[in-house]
Amino acid sequence: MREVLDNRIVRVVGGTLLVYALWLVLDARLPRGLPPGILLLGTVFGSLYALNAMGLALVYRASRVVNFAQGELGSLGAVLGIMAFLHWSFPFFLAVGGGLVVCAAMGLAMEVLVVRRFREAPRLTVAVVTIALAQVLAGASLVVPLLVEGGRDERFAVPFGAKLTIFPVIFDSNHLVAIVVVPVVLVALAVFLRFTDYGTAIRASADNVDRAGLLGVPTARVSAMVWMIAGFLSALAVLLRVPIVGFGSFSSVSGSGPSLLLFTLAAGVMGRMERLPRIAVAAVALGVIQEAAIWNYSNTTLVDQMLVVLIVVALLVQRDAFSRIRETGISSWKSLREIRPVPAELRRIPEVMWASVAVKVVVIAAAMSVPLVASPSQVGAASLLLIYSVVAISLWILTGWAGHISLGHWAVVGFGGATTAVLYGRHGIDAVPALVAGAVVGGAVCVLLGIPALRIRGPFVAVTTLAFAVTSYTYFLRERHLPWFIEERIERPRLLGRIAIETDVNVYYFALAVLIIVILGVRGLRSSRTGRVLIAARDNSLAAEAVTLDTRRAQLTAFAISGSIAGLAGGVYVIHQKGLHTDAFSPDISMLIFSMIVLGGLGSMSGAVLGAVYIRGAEFFLPNGWDLVASGAGILALLLLLPEGLGGAAYAVRDRFLRSVARRRGIFVPSMVTDARREGGETALTAGAFVSDVAESA
Repeated sequence: MREVLDNRIVRVVGGTLLVYALWLVLDARLPRGLPPGILLLGTVFGSLYALNAMGLALVYRASRVVNFAQGELGSLGAVLGIMAFLHWSFPFFLAVGGGLVVCAAMGLAMEVLVVRRFREAPRLTVAVVTIALAQVLAGASLVVPLLVEGGRDERFAVPFGAKLTIFPVIFDSNHLVAIVVVPVVLVALAVFLRFTDYGTAIRASADNVDRAGLLGVPTARVSAMVWMIAGFLSALAVLLRVPIVGFGSFSSVSGSGPSLLLFTLAAGVMGRMERLPRIAVAAVALGVIQEAAIWNYSNTTLVDQMLVVLIVVALLVQRDAFSRIRETGISSWKSLREIRPVPAELRRIPEVMWASVAVKVVVIAAAMSVPLVASPSQVGAASLLLIYSVVAISLWILTGWAGHISLGHWAVVGFGGATTAVLYGRHGIDAVPALVAGAVVGGAVCVLLGIPALRIRGPFVAVTTLAFAVTSYTYFLRERHLPWFIEERIERPRLLGRIAIETDVNVYYFALAVLIIVILGVRGLRSSRTGRVLIAARDNSLAAEAVTLDTRRAQLTAFAISGSIAGLAGGVYVIHQKGLHTDAFSPDISMLIFSMIVLGGLGSMSGAVLGAVYIRGAEFFLPNGWDLVASGAGILALLLLLPEGLGGAAYAVRDRFLRSVARRRGIFVPSMVTDARREGGETALTAGAFVSDVAESA
């Protein structure tokens, strides 16, 4: 015991000396140095990142889930606590304590009523659930302040005053409270995990949840407690940060901003999502680096770029550790089975053929008639729906065929659009070759993103793509950083010098033509050898390699095809927008696009289109905040009740029609009989599991 204690003292002293030496080096090498005040300010913000990173790591340790909702987990309760103080005249500490309790209770409710419902689902699917939860909570945290009117005209701050000047920063009581509270909470958390029975149970569940259950560990109770702690830590980070930076930027403060989520994820992966002391140190270091960049260079763009490198390097260096603790294979998407075509026994039946033709005619006629009945603004919105449908199809190829989560696909669209705009608008190249060049650049960018994915599988690919999306938004797609690549204003072109697409109606028909071409091309690709290899590599990569299929090439092919389609959509987008407006490529949109394909269902291409119509339609027609609630709640509802999404529900109606035709004509179709039995069993299981979870939680 004494030897262990001595080793720890040596490590602490050695680490302290190393930090001091590093500070001296940075203070000497940076243009404006690294004054003590900047160092302490970075430590304050880094400690707030550490709170969220700790919650992220605890959830991951208990359930092997990357909780993309960690930042938002405490946002709604924190808003309620802030509103209680500002608008309902609650005492400060009572309002803050109430907000923390509400967030802990919300964490418990989410685990019991939502996450536990997916306890038998693949971990990748649960990661999708956390993205949906993040959207619901972010939307709710924006809606609640809009519903509250009146209140005291003062900002949310601690109810006592104090000042401390450490060059060049003046620290007030809000900073000092954070400096005191965060270390106390982190030490208390370490003591809880180290010396209590529940802490031991959490560590046991992290090692092997099934074995822990067999040994008598109450794994369900442990998971619920972990989510309560995660909610508490998230809310505490918000309540400590708002007094420092203000309530006006709450959507970013709460963690709903992808940049702050990226800091949390970066600290988590640098600590292997398990080693809490290393995670805390990494979070503080990131906070110091951020403030040092602001002090020396007046921006954080360099920090965003650095985070991409840090995340990729951390994942690659620790690849073996992540591989041991993640689920085997990428077969996480097997639960979302691909929609089968019409059985061969029924394809030549007259009513089946005529029904198929009628549906296609109705859909095409409805799409063609939109400009005839819609106002100019509605035609513009409809054109955007078509463009987003193309983007959704491109991401559906990457996710539904290759099994990768991408939270940076909208940035790929931006690269394709920037290429098209600069070639056509600045260099005078015809729009058609410019669109082709945009598609090529989009494919190349996506392939570069896919190279790390060959070594890092599962939900951690989402972390790297999110980092790429944030960096693209803050640097690569900004005119002040890359003026040679950005053309903010172009005129709508004449394709090949003949076909004018200058009006909104012409742009709509052009976008519709591109969507139809993409649908036909992807459908043909699916029936080709390339499509079959992609599906085989997704379902069972080991079996595919056993029959000499090159799964690595298949994965990169999926990235190339997906990126090319996204780049083409980017070219159409800049034509629609008459230029590349860099503010339009926020990382939030990448998450919305991912929501599209999950809502629509990963089993069919038409589902991706339906999801795009739902998500963007909600954004166009619902007030601010409610669109996030609608998309997030839609994902949760569909995953709970319709695992195959809107597309799966539509095809279920088709299959009922086909079964009725088969019965009426006396045709036996084995595949449809099997599907009917499986669907009936899954429906009963879904309903039964849901009722069981609700009863257990009650």
